Amino acid sequence: MAEQKHFPINRYAILWAVLIGNIIGPIDGSMINVVLPTLSDAFSVPMSVVQWVPIVNLTVVSATMLLFGKIGDAVSYRKPFLWGLWLFCAASFMAGFAPSIVFLIIFRALQGLGASMIMSVVFAIITAVFPPDELGKAMGMNIFTVSLGLVIGPLLAGLLTNYLSWRWVFFVDGIVALTGIFLTLRYIPNFEGTATKIDYLGAGLFFVFSSTFLLLVSLSSNYAFNTLSKTLLLISILSLLLFIYFEQRTPNALVNLKLFRNRSFSFGLIASMFTLISQFMMTFVLPFRLQRLLGYQPHVSGLMITVFPLTSMISSLLSHSLNTRVADNILCFLGSIVSAMGIALLGFSGLDTSFIHLASGLAIYGFGTGLFQSVNSKSVMATLPKNYLGIGSSLLSMIRNMGMALGVALGSLTLYSFVPHTILSQSAYLGQDSLLFLQGLRYAYLFSAGVSLLAALSSLLTTYSPAQ
Repeated sequence: MAEQKHFPINRYAILWAVLIGNIIGPIDGSMINVVLPTLSDAFSVPMSVVQWVPIVNLTVVSATMLLFGKIGDAVSYRKPFLWGLWLFCAASFMAGFAPSIVFLIIFRALQGLGASMIMSVVFAIITAVFPPDELGKAMGMNIFTVSLGLVIGPLLAGLLTNYLSWRWVFFVDGIVALTGIFLTLRYIPNFEGTATKIDYLGAGLFFVFSSTFLLLVSLSSNYAFNTLSKTLLLISILSLLLFIYFEQRTPNALVNLKLFRNRSFSFGLIASMFTLISQFMMTFVLPFRLQRLLGYQPHVSGLMITVFPLTSMISSLLSHSLNTRVADNILCFLGSIVSAMGIALLGFSGLDTSFIHLASGLAIYGFGTGLFQSVNSKSVMATLPKNYLGIGSSLLSMIRNMGMALGVALGSLTLYSFVPHTILSQSAYLGQDSLLFLQGLRYAYLFSAGVSLLAALSSLLTTYSPAQ
């Protein structure tokens, strides 16, 4: 990408336009988590089917984001951002009118395609318009806005589901997207592209790899390692090897694999993926615990879930101040350790656990993840030369979304591995069934805490070194 200009007069207007567009993802994702039990009851389908409502969305995002990041580098970051808002808006209203779970999953895939276009260039736009001395603050504001979306989403979903209908969850998605379209047209400029060729072969191979890999993990909760699983594993490995082979030999490769020689970039991405796996394992199983085990209504469940993004908002603002005195990798390490402690507290709670106990675990987790997120995003993007901002932004967002999809799939897989399927298909867990569900839940939380510790270890292996 050609050298980008800074926009000293209106760069904060650009930032807020980007943030309104980017808040769609966290609002949508957090609302969906709250209404999953309601969708399961509304369409009379088990958890193993309703899990596809978030998974298909995240899979499409992960599989296509690299392509849209490259398109952003080539034609302008504004174009895929705006295209994505229009598609997400249309798909949201269609999802709101979905007559069956099958149609809902299809429309969720279209929402994912739109979200992929939006998210692929968010970090690139922010990095392009802010000088290095203000980038940390801008990234912190981005994480603050994401946390705000995670706060608003569960509250809205609980209230809408309780007093109107789950369908209004998707109508709200569409209204937010319309707001983002207006602000984008008004404030975000056309960035200069590089007129480079797009590596469609690489994009196709990566799509095959990521979609088959995530499908393999997602199906593991329902099926043994059968012929289908073996076929998916073979296709996934083969497509990954072909992707690496052709990317090393293609002049205009989708991903310059030399970027991964930078230890801070590579381990920063790995730490980010582990963090999102851990988070979505926890948040996927949490509404089922609150609504089906503890008997909370959706609006009370939504209120409880807002605890962790609220504390994340506070710590994300604190992280910018701490980062002036504490190194990036140490701050990310400490954030991941605190997150693991919060999840462990949730894991060792019982059937008679109080509201305060659960809220305390979520608050500790949220404080840790807020410390981690903004510093991790800033340090990963700061290692890249400017002509790789688009693909770097899409790599970071893709890794995060792949972590989300894996988190949902692994959370479901853990429950189905330790809890009988007949129990998980019930609308409420009582008596001995509640004890069996709680046991599976505990394994899921401890698994999630372990993954958070892997994020801490990966963070220690990074060193912050801005690109020249």
